[in-house]
Amino acid sequence: MTTTIIRGQKADLTKTNPGLDRVVVGMGWQASPGVDLDFSAFLLGADSKAKADEDLIFYGNPSGAGGALQLQTGSRSAYAGVTDNEQVSLSLRSLPASYERIAFTLTLYEGEKRRQNFAGVNGVYLRIVDERSGSELVRFTLDKTSGVETAIVVGELYRYNGEWKFSAVGSGYTGGLEALCRSFGIEVQAEPEAAPPTPAAKTAPAAPPASPTPAPPAPQRFNPSPTPSPSGGANPSPINLGRPSQQGGNPPAPSSGAGSGGASPRVLPPPPGGAPAPSPQGASPSSPSPSPTPQPAAPGLQKIELTKRGDKISLEKKAGSDSIGEILINLNWNQRQSTGFFGKTSGVDLDLGCLFELKDGYKGTVQALGRAFGSLHDEPYVMLDGDDRTGTKAGGENLRINGAHLRDIKRIVVYAFIYEGAANWAQADGVVTVKGGGPDIVVRMDEHGSRKGMCAIAMITNVGDQTFSVERLVEYFSGHRELDQAYNWGLRWTTGSK
Repeated sequence: MTTTIIRGQKADLTKTNPGLDRVVVGMGWQASPGVDLDFSAFLLGADSKAKADEDLIFYGNPSGAGGALQLQTGSRSAYAGVTDNEQVSLSLRSLPASYERIAFTLTLYEGEKRRQNFAGVNGVYLRIVDERSGSELVRFTLDKTSGVETAIVVGELYRYNGEWKFSAVGSGYTGGLEALCRSFGIEVQAEPEAAPPTPAAKTAPAAPPASPTPAPPAPQRFNPSPTPSPSGGANPSPINLGRPSQQGGNPPAPSSGAGSGGASPRVLPPPPGGAPAPSPQGASPSSPSPSPTPQPAAPGLQKIELTKRGDKISLEKKAGSDSIGEILINLNWNQRQSTGFFGKTSGVDLDLGCLFELKDGYKGTVQALGRAFGSLHDEPYVMLDGDDRTGTKAGGENLRINGAHLRDIKRIVVYAFIYEGAANWAQADGVVTVKGGGPDIVVRMDEHGSRKGMCAIAMITNVGDQTFSVERLVEYFSGHRELDQAYNWGLRWTTGSK
Protein backbone atom coordinates (compact mmCIF):
# COMPACT_ATOMS: atom_id res chain seq x y z
CA MET A 1 0.00 0.00 0.00
CA THR A 2 1.37 3.41 -0.98
CA THR A 3 1.85 6.10 1.66
CA THR A 4 0.91 9.40 0.02
CA ILE A 5 2.30 12.54 1.65
CA ILE A 6 2.27 16.28 0.99
CA ARG A 7 4.95 18.94 1.28
CA GLY A 8 6.34 19.16 4.80
CA GLN A 9 5.30 15.65 5.83
CA LYS A 10 7.55 12.68 6.60
CA ALA A 11 7.08 8.95 6.09
CA ASP A 12 8.75 5.89 7.61
CA LEU A 13 10.48 3.65 5.10
CA THR A 14 12.34 0.78 6.79
CA LYS A 15 10.36 0.86 10.05
CA THR A 16 7.14 -0.03 8.23
CA ASN A 17 8.93 -2.33 5.76
CA PRO A 18 11.31 -4.56 7.79
CA GLY A 19 14.11 -6.08 5.75
CA LEU A 20 13.88 -3.47 3.02
CA ASP A 21 17.17 -2.99 1.19
CA ARG A 22 17.06 -2.19 -2.52
CA VAL A 23 14.74 0.64 -3.53
CA VAL A 24 14.18 2.66 -6.68
CA VAL A 25 13.61 6.40 -6.38
CA GLY A 26 11.65 7.49 -9.44
CA MET A 27 10.70 10.99 -10.52
CA GLY A 28 8.31 12.16 -13.22
CA TRP A 29 6.98 15.43 -14.65
CA GLN A 30 5.41 17.07 -17.68
CA ALA A 31 7.42 19.95 -19.16
CA SER A 32 6.54 22.54 -21.78
CA PRO A 33 8.30 22.25 -25.17
CA GLY A 34 11.89 23.47 -24.97
CA VAL A 35 12.07 23.09 -21.17
CA ASP A 36 14.90 20.69 -20.31
CA LEU A 37 15.08 19.13 -16.82
CA ASP A 38 17.93 17.35 -15.06
CA PHE A 39 17.71 15.00 -12.09
CA SER A 40 20.45 14.91 -9.44
CA ALA A 41 21.06 13.35 -6.04
CA PHE A 42 23.36 14.68 -3.30
CA LEU A 43 24.93 12.29 -0.78
CA LEU A 44 25.23 14.24 2.48
CA GLY A 45 26.82 13.81 5.89
CA ALA A 46 25.38 14.64 9.29
CA ASP A 47 26.02 18.34 8.60
CA SER A 48 23.88 18.14 5.42
CA LYS A 49 27.00 18.78 3.33
CA ALA A 50 28.62 16.74 0.58
CA LYS A 51 32.07 15.49 1.62
CA ALA A 52 33.46 15.33 -1.93
CA ASP A 53 32.54 16.27 -5.48
CA GLU A 54 31.80 12.60 -6.15
CA ASP A 55 28.84 12.86 -3.78
CA LEU A 56 26.90 14.66 -6.50
CA ILE A 57 25.18 12.00 -8.61
CA PHE A 58 24.14 13.40 -11.99
CA TYR A 59 24.60 12.82 -15.73
CA GLY A 60 28.34 13.45 -15.39
CA ASN A 61 28.79 11.09 -12.41
CA PRO A 62 26.05 8.43 -12.45
CA SER A 63 27.33 6.28 -9.57
CA GLY A 64 28.29 7.03 -5.98
CA ALA A 65 28.92 5.64 -2.49
CA GLY A 66 30.89 2.70 -3.86
CA GLY A 67 28.07 1.75 -6.21
CA ALA A 68 25.33 1.83 -3.56
CA LEU A 69 23.59 4.60 -5.51
CA GLN A 70 23.19 4.30 -9.29
CA LEU A 71 21.53 6.69 -11.72
CA GLN A 72 19.76 4.64 -14.40
CA THR A 73 21.25 5.94 -17.64
CA GLY A 74 19.78 3.29 -19.96
CA SER A 75 16.25 1.98 -20.23
CA ARG A 76 14.09 2.44 -17.14
CA SER A 77 11.87 -0.19 -15.57
CA ALA A 78 8.12 0.17 -15.21
CA TYR A 79 6.71 -0.21 -11.70
CA ALA A 80 2.98 -0.39 -11.00
CA GLY A 81 2.48 0.23 -14.71
CA VAL A 82 4.40 3.52 -14.72
CA THR A 83 7.81 4.30 -16.22
CA ASP A 84 9.41 7.32 -14.54
CA ASN A 85 11.32 10.08 -16.34
CA GLU A 86 14.35 9.38 -14.14
CA GLN A 87 15.25 6.59 -11.73
CA VAL A 88 17.93 5.94 -9.14
CA SER A 89 18.55 2.51 -7.63
CA LEU A 90 19.79 2.45 -4.05
CA SER A 91 20.96 -0.23 -1.63
CA LEU A 92 20.14 1.10 1.83
CA ARG A 93 22.28 -1.55 3.56
CA SER A 94 25.31 -0.90 1.35
CA LEU A 95 25.30 2.86 1.86
CA PRO A 96 28.28 3.80 4.08
CA ALA A 97 27.34 5.01 7.56
CA SER A 98 29.02 8.37 6.90
CA TYR A 99 26.08 9.31 4.67
CA GLU A 100 23.13 10.50 6.74
CA ARG A 101 20.93 12.05 4.05
CA ILE A 102 20.28 11.87 0.32
CA ALA A 103 18.67 14.90 -1.34
CA PHE A 104 16.84 14.35 -4.64
CA THR A 105 16.62 17.41 -6.87
CA LEU A 106 15.37 18.69 -10.20
CA THR A 107 16.95 21.58 -12.10
CA LEU A 108 16.21 23.41 -15.33
CA TYR A 109 19.11 23.22 -17.73
CA GLU A 110 20.22 26.80 -18.50
CA GLY A 111 17.07 28.06 -16.80
CA GLU A 112 18.29 31.63 -16.26
CA LYS A 113 19.92 31.85 -19.69
CA ARG A 114 16.74 30.65 -21.41
CA ARG A 115 14.55 32.68 -19.05
CA GLN A 116 12.69 29.56 -17.98
CA ASN A 117 11.44 28.45 -14.57
CA PHE A 118 9.25 25.79 -13.02
CA ALA A 119 6.11 27.59 -14.16
CA GLY A 120 6.62 25.55 -17.33
CA VAL A 121 6.68 22.24 -15.44
CA ASN A 122 3.68 20.36 -14.08
CA GLY A 123 2.91 17.10 -12.33
CA VAL A 124 6.26 16.70 -10.56
CA TYR A 125 6.26 13.61 -8.35
CA LEU A 126 8.75 11.48 -6.46
CA ARG A 127 8.05 7.89 -5.48
CA ILE A 128 9.99 5.17 -3.69
CA VAL A 129 9.54 1.61 -4.94
CA ASP A 130 10.62 -1.72 -3.45
CA GLU A 131 12.85 -2.99 -6.25
CA ARG A 132 12.31 -6.66 -5.32
CA SER A 133 8.51 -6.67 -5.19
CA GLY A 134 7.85 -3.72 -7.50
CA SER A 135 5.39 -2.22 -5.00
CA GLU A 136 5.20 1.54 -4.52
CA LEU A 137 5.96 2.46 -0.90
CA VAL A 138 5.85 6.28 -0.77
CA ARG A 139 4.62 8.94 -3.20
CA PHE A 140 4.94 12.72 -3.02
CA THR A 141 3.33 14.92 -5.66
CA LEU A 142 4.68 18.47 -5.66
CA ASP A 143 2.00 21.15 -5.72
CA LYS A 144 2.43 24.12 -8.05
CA THR A 145 5.56 26.18 -7.35
CA SER A 146 5.77 29.96 -7.19
CA GLY A 147 6.98 30.00 -10.80
CA VAL A 148 10.40 31.60 -10.25
CA GLU A 149 12.54 28.62 -9.27
CA THR A 150 15.10 27.00 -11.54
CA ALA A 151 16.00 24.28 -9.02
CA ILE A 152 13.96 22.29 -6.50
CA VAL A 153 14.93 19.95 -3.68
CA VAL A 154 11.99 17.59 -4.11
CA GLY A 155 12.64 15.29 -1.16
CA GLU A 156 15.22 13.68 1.13
CA LEU A 157 15.91 10.21 2.47
CA TYR A 158 17.51 10.38 5.91
CA ARG A 159 18.54 8.17 8.83
CA TYR A 160 16.64 8.50 12.10
CA ASN A 161 17.23 6.23 15.12
CA GLY A 162 18.70 3.53 12.91
CA GLU A 163 15.84 3.63 10.40
CA TRP A 164 15.36 5.33 7.04
CA LYS A 165 12.65 7.95 6.56
CA PHE A 166 11.56 10.18 3.69
CA SER A 167 10.86 13.92 3.95
CA ALA A 168 8.77 15.74 1.33
CA VAL A 169 10.71 19.01 0.99
CA GLY A 170 9.56 20.80 -2.17
CA SER A 171 11.90 23.75 -1.60
CA GLY A 172 12.83 25.92 -4.59
CA TYR A 173 15.96 27.88 -5.49
CA THR A 174 17.00 30.33 -8.16
CA GLY A 175 20.41 29.70 -9.72
CA GLY A 176 19.88 26.15 -11.00
CA LEU A 177 22.19 23.23 -10.27
CA GLU A 178 25.06 25.58 -9.47
CA ALA A 179 23.06 27.14 -6.60
CA LEU A 180 22.21 23.69 -5.26
CA CYS A 181 25.86 22.66 -5.37
CA ARG A 182 26.89 25.74 -3.38
CA SER A 183 24.13 25.06 -0.87
CA PHE A 184 25.44 21.54 -0.29
CA GLY A 185 29.10 22.61 -0.11
CA ILE A 186 30.29 21.71 -3.62
CA GLU A 187 32.41 24.18 -5.59
CA VAL A 188 31.41 24.56 -9.22
CA GLN A 189 33.75 25.19 -12.14
CA ALA A 190 32.58 27.79 -14.65
CA GLU A 191 33.20 27.48 -18.35
CA PRO A 192 36.05 29.67 -19.66
CA GLU A 193 35.09 31.95 -22.53
CA ALA A 194 36.68 31.05 -25.83
CA ALA A 195 38.61 33.79 -27.60
CA PRO A 196 37.20 34.82 -31.01
CA PRO A 197 39.05 33.49 -34.06
CA THR A 198 42.03 35.54 -35.21
CA PRO A 199 41.21 37.43 -38.47
CA ALA A 200 42.92 35.95 -41.53
CA ALA A 201 45.83 38.01 -42.89
CA LYS A 202 45.20 39.91 -46.15
CA THR A 203 47.04 38.52 -49.17
CA ALA A 204 48.60 40.88 -51.74
CA PRO A 205 46.89 40.47 -55.14
CA ALA A 206 50.19 40.10 -57.07
CA ALA A 207 51.54 37.30 -54.92
CA PRO A 208 51.67 33.88 -56.57
CA PRO A 209 49.17 31.38 -55.23
CA ALA A 210 50.52 29.46 -52.29
CA SER A 211 50.01 25.78 -51.74
CA PRO A 212 46.82 25.19 -49.77
CA THR A 213 47.28 25.13 -46.01
CA PRO A 214 44.84 23.06 -43.97
CA ALA A 215 42.63 25.22 -41.80
CA PRO A 216 43.30 24.90 -38.08
CA PRO A 217 40.69 22.90 -36.20
CA ALA A 218 37.94 24.85 -34.50
CA PRO A 219 38.85 25.55 -30.88
CA GLN A 220 37.25 23.03 -28.55
CA ARG A 221 35.49 24.10 -25.38
CA PHE A 222 37.49 22.60 -22.57
CA ASN A 223 38.26 22.91 -18.90
CA PRO A 224 41.93 23.51 -18.11
CA SER A 225 43.63 21.36 -15.53
CA PRO A 226 44.22 22.96 -12.15
CA THR A 227 47.36 25.07 -12.05
CA PRO A 228 49.74 24.21 -9.19
CA SER A 229 49.85 26.88 -6.54
CA PRO A 230 53.08 28.79 -5.87
CA SER A 231 53.57 26.77 -2.71
CA GLY A 232 53.76 23.61 -4.76
CA GLY A 233 50.45 22.07 -3.63
CA ALA A 234 47.70 21.50 -6.16
CA ASN A 235 44.59 23.62 -5.89
CA PRO A 236 41.41 21.61 -5.35
CA SER A 237 39.60 21.07 -8.63
CA PRO A 238 36.00 22.30 -8.60
CA ILE A 239 33.38 20.03 -10.10
CA ASN A 240 32.51 20.46 -13.78
CA LEU A 241 28.78 20.38 -14.46
CA GLY A 242 29.42 19.75 -18.15
CA ARG A 243 26.47 18.12 -19.86
CA PRO A 244 26.64 15.92 -22.96
CA SER A 245 25.91 18.20 -25.89
CA GLN A 246 23.58 15.74 -27.61
CA GLN A 247 21.19 15.93 -24.67
CA GLY A 248 20.15 19.48 -25.45
CA GLY A 249 19.77 18.98 -29.18
CA ASN A 250 23.04 20.71 -30.10
CA PRO A 251 25.41 19.02 -32.57
CA PRO A 252 28.63 17.59 -31.12
CA ALA A 253 31.49 20.08 -31.01
CA PRO A 254 34.42 19.33 -33.34
CA SER A 255 37.24 17.41 -31.72
CA SER A 256 40.67 18.95 -31.36
CA GLY A 257 43.90 17.01 -31.25
CA ALA A 258 44.60 13.32 -31.53
CA GLY A 259 42.94 10.90 -29.23
CA SER A 260 40.08 13.13 -28.11
CA GLY A 261 37.10 10.86 -28.29
CA GLY A 262 33.50 12.04 -28.27
CA ALA A 263 31.91 15.43 -28.08
CA SER A 264 32.95 18.30 -25.86
CA PRO A 265 30.59 18.78 -22.92
CA ARG A 266 28.50 21.89 -22.46
CA VAL A 267 29.45 23.56 -19.21
CA LEU A 268 28.13 26.44 -17.18
CA PRO A 269 28.75 29.93 -18.56
CA PRO A 270 31.30 32.02 -16.66
CA PRO A 271 30.02 34.48 -14.11
CA PRO A 272 30.12 38.16 -15.10
CA GLY A 273 33.54 39.65 -14.49
CA GLY A 274 35.20 36.23 -14.42
CA ALA A 275 38.83 35.49 -15.21
CA PRO A 276 39.95 35.88 -18.84
CA ALA A 277 39.77 32.76 -20.95
CA PRO A 278 42.93 30.77 -21.74
CA SER A 279 44.24 30.67 -25.29
CA PRO A 280 42.74 27.99 -27.53
CA GLN A 281 44.61 24.70 -27.62
CA GLY A 282 47.50 24.79 -30.02
CA ALA A 283 48.05 28.56 -29.84
CA SER A 284 51.48 29.84 -28.96
CA PRO A 285 51.62 31.51 -25.54
CA SER A 286 53.49 34.43 -27.07
CA SER A 287 51.12 34.90 -30.00
CA PRO A 288 49.02 38.00 -29.52
CA SER A 289 45.31 37.48 -29.92
CA PRO A 290 42.40 39.88 -29.72
CA SER A 291 40.77 40.26 -26.35
CA PRO A 292 37.62 38.20 -26.02
CA THR A 293 34.44 40.11 -26.62
CA PRO A 294 32.34 39.61 -23.49
CA GLN A 295 28.89 38.23 -24.17
CA PRO A 296 26.04 40.04 -22.44
CA ALA A 297 25.04 38.11 -19.36
CA ALA A 298 21.47 36.98 -19.05
CA PRO A 299 19.74 39.56 -16.90
CA GLY A 300 19.66 38.34 -13.29
CA LEU A 301 16.54 38.41 -11.21
CA GLN A 302 16.44 41.48 -8.99
CA LYS A 303 13.12 40.68 -7.31
CA ILE A 304 10.94 37.65 -6.84
CA GLU A 305 7.32 38.39 -6.00
CA LEU A 306 5.22 35.78 -4.23
CA THR A 307 1.73 36.48 -5.51
CA LYS A 308 -0.42 33.55 -4.33
CA ARG A 309 -0.97 32.10 -0.87
CA GLY A 310 1.37 29.15 -0.41
CA ASP A 311 3.99 30.40 -2.90
CA LYS A 312 7.38 29.46 -1.46
CA ILE A 313 11.03 30.13 -2.32
CA SER A 314 14.31 29.37 -0.53
CA LEU A 315 16.90 32.03 0.23
CA GLU A 316 20.27 31.82 -1.49
CA LYS A 317 23.54 31.85 0.39
CA LYS A 318 25.74 34.87 -0.11
CA ALA A 319 28.16 34.56 -3.03
CA GLY A 320 31.49 33.11 -1.92
CA SER A 321 30.14 32.26 1.52
CA ASP A 322 28.92 29.09 3.20
CA SER A 323 26.59 31.15 5.41
CA ILE A 324 23.09 32.42 4.74
CA GLY A 325 24.18 35.79 6.15
CA GLU A 326 21.95 38.40 7.77
CA ILE A 327 18.37 38.58 6.54
CA LEU A 328 16.57 41.92 6.45
CA ILE A 329 12.77 42.01 6.43
CA ASN A 330 11.49 45.45 5.50
CA LEU A 331 7.94 46.78 5.87
CA ASN A 332 6.97 49.84 3.87
CA TRP A 333 3.57 51.32 3.28
CA ASN A 334 2.03 54.40 1.73
CA GLN A 335 0.63 56.87 4.24
CA ARG A 336 -2.17 58.28 2.14
CA GLN A 337 -3.04 61.03 4.56
CA SER A 338 -6.47 62.58 4.37
CA THR A 339 -7.65 65.83 5.92
CA GLY A 340 -10.21 65.28 8.63
CA PHE A 341 -12.36 67.56 10.77
CA PHE A 342 -10.58 70.80 11.89
CA GLY A 343 -7.81 70.06 9.35
CA LYS A 344 -6.27 67.13 11.26
CA THR A 345 -4.79 64.25 9.30
CA SER A 346 -5.92 60.71 9.79
CA GLY A 347 -3.97 57.68 8.68
CA VAL A 348 -2.72 54.25 9.60
CA ASP A 349 0.10 53.32 11.98
CA LEU A 350 1.25 49.95 10.66
CA ASP A 351 3.62 47.93 12.87
CA LEU A 352 5.95 45.09 11.88
CA GLY A 353 6.54 42.12 14.16
CA CYS A 354 7.01 38.37 14.26
CA LEU A 355 6.38 35.21 16.20
CA PHE A 356 9.52 33.10 16.58
CA GLU A 357 10.19 29.51 17.63
CA LEU A 358 13.72 28.26 18.30
CA LYS A 359 14.91 24.66 18.06
CA ASP A 360 15.18 24.44 21.86
CA GLY A 361 11.45 25.18 22.20
CA TYR A 362 11.78 28.84 23.17
CA LYS A 363 8.87 30.85 21.70
CA GLY A 364 8.05 34.52 21.77
CA THR A 365 7.40 37.67 19.80
CA VAL A 366 9.44 40.61 18.50
CA GLN A 367 7.52 43.89 18.08
CA ALA A 368 7.45 47.50 19.25
CA LEU A 369 4.27 46.87 21.25
CA GLY A 370 5.43 45.98 24.75
CA ARG A 371 8.97 47.07 23.75
CA ALA A 372 9.90 43.49 22.82
CA PHE A 373 12.62 44.52 20.36
CA GLY A 374 14.53 41.21 20.50
CA SER A 375 18.27 40.71 20.03
CA LEU A 376 20.40 39.97 16.99
CA HIS A 377 23.36 38.30 18.72
CA ASP A 378 21.56 36.59 21.60
CA GLU A 379 18.31 34.65 21.65
CA PRO A 380 16.04 34.95 19.74
CA TYR A 381 18.55 36.15 17.07
CA VAL A 382 15.79 38.38 15.65
CA MET A 383 15.65 42.15 16.23
CA LEU A 384 13.33 45.02 15.32
CA ASP A 385 15.39 48.11 14.49
CA GLY A 386 12.75 50.78 13.97
CA ASP A 387 9.15 51.81 14.56
CA ASP A 388 7.72 54.00 11.80
CA ARG A 389 4.68 55.71 13.28
CA THR A 390 3.78 57.58 10.09
CA GLY A 391 4.79 55.42 7.13
CA THR A 392 6.93 58.29 5.83
CA LYS A 393 10.39 57.00 6.84
CA ALA A 394 12.29 56.10 3.69
CA GLY A 395 13.52 52.87 5.24
CA GLY A 396 10.23 51.82 6.80
CA GLU A 397 10.48 49.26 9.61
CA ASN A 398 12.97 46.39 9.62
CA LEU A 399 13.28 42.99 11.25
CA ARG A 400 16.79 41.56 11.17
CA ILE A 401 17.51 37.82 11.42
CA ASN A 402 20.99 36.55 12.29
CA GLY A 403 21.57 33.87 9.64
CA ALA A 404 24.68 32.67 11.48
CA HIS A 405 22.23 31.12 13.97
CA LEU A 406 20.18 29.36 11.28
CA ARG A 407 20.55 26.04 13.12
CA ASP A 408 18.99 27.55 16.26
CA ILE A 409 15.85 28.89 14.55
CA LYS A 410 12.91 26.64 13.70
CA ARG A 411 10.30 29.00 12.24
CA ILE A 412 9.18 32.62 12.17
CA VAL A 413 5.81 34.13 11.23
CA VAL A 414 6.19 37.73 10.04
CA TYR A 415 3.12 39.88 10.64
CA ALA A 416 1.92 43.47 10.51
CA PHE A 417 -0.85 45.02 12.56
CA ILE A 418 -2.63 48.34 12.59
CA TYR A 419 -1.77 49.98 15.92
CA GLU A 420 -3.73 53.16 15.29
CA GLY A 421 -6.36 54.00 12.71
CA ALA A 422 -9.11 52.12 10.99
CA ALA A 423 -8.40 48.67 9.56
CA ASN A 424 -8.02 49.91 6.01
CA TRP A 425 -5.41 47.73 4.31
CA ALA A 426 -6.05 49.29 0.91
CA GLN A 427 -5.06 52.67 2.37
CA ALA A 428 -1.93 51.20 3.95
CA ASP A 429 -0.90 49.36 0.74
CA GLY A 430 1.79 47.51 2.70
CA VAL A 431 4.75 45.74 1.10
CA VAL A 432 7.21 43.41 2.84
CA THR A 433 10.59 42.76 1.21
CA VAL A 434 12.94 39.97 2.35
CA LYS A 435 16.56 40.73 1.52
CA GLY A 436 19.15 37.96 1.68
CA GLY A 437 22.02 36.71 -0.47
CA GLY A 438 19.96 36.46 -3.67
CA PRO A 439 17.15 38.41 -5.30
CA ASP A 440 14.78 40.35 -3.04
CA ILE A 441 11.60 38.46 -2.18
CA VAL A 442 8.49 40.65 -2.21
CA VAL A 443 5.13 39.98 -0.55
CA ARG A 444 2.38 42.54 -1.01
CA MET A 445 -0.55 42.81 1.40
CA ASP A 446 -2.86 43.20 -1.56
CA GLU A 447 -5.90 41.22 -0.41
CA HIS A 448 -7.78 44.23 0.89
CA GLY A 449 -11.25 42.89 1.70
CA SER A 450 -10.66 42.18 5.38
CA ARG A 451 -11.54 44.66 8.14
CA LYS A 452 -9.44 42.77 10.68
CA GLY A 453 -6.45 44.59 12.10
CA MET A 454 -3.66 42.00 11.85
CA CYS A 455 -2.08 40.32 8.82
CA ALA A 456 0.17 37.23 8.85
CA ILE A 457 2.44 38.02 5.90
CA ALA A 458 5.00 35.24 5.56
CA MET A 459 6.24 32.05 7.20
CA ILE A 460 10.03 31.66 7.35
CA THR A 461 11.05 28.04 7.95
CA ASN A 462 14.38 26.33 8.57
CA VAL A 463 15.09 23.94 5.67
CA GLY A 464 17.48 21.21 6.83
CA ASP A 465 19.73 23.71 8.63
CA GLN A 466 20.90 24.84 5.17
CA THR A 467 18.68 27.80 4.38
CA PHE A 468 15.33 29.42 5.10
CA SER A 469 12.26 29.11 2.93
CA VAL A 470 9.89 32.07 2.63
CA GLU A 471 6.19 31.25 2.14
CA ARG A 472 3.47 33.79 1.37
CA LEU A 473 0.58 33.79 3.86
CA VAL A 474 -1.32 37.16 3.68
CA GLU A 475 -4.05 35.98 6.04
CA TYR A 476 -5.96 38.39 8.28
CA PHE A 477 -6.84 38.04 11.97
CA SER A 478 -8.63 40.07 14.63
CA GLY A 479 -5.53 40.21 16.81
CA HIS A 480 -2.49 38.46 18.28
CA ARG A 481 -4.42 35.69 20.03
CA GLU A 482 -6.24 34.60 16.89
CA LEU A 483 -3.02 34.60 14.86
CA ASP A 484 -1.26 32.65 17.63
CA GLN A 485 -3.96 29.97 17.60
CA ALA A 486 -3.93 29.69 13.81
CA TYR A 487 -0.22 28.80 13.77
CA ASN A 488 -0.12 26.84 17.07
CA TRP A 489 2.29 29.07 19.03
CA GLY A 490 0.63 28.74 22.44
CA LEU A 491 1.72 32.06 23.96
CA ARG A 492 -0.14 33.94 26.71
CA TRP A 493 -1.11 37.48 25.71
CA THR A 494 -1.69 40.62 27.80
CA THR A 495 -2.55 44.18 26.79
CA GLY A 496 0.53 46.28 26.00
CA SER A 497 1.55 49.68 24.65
CA LYS A 498 4.55 51.36 23.08
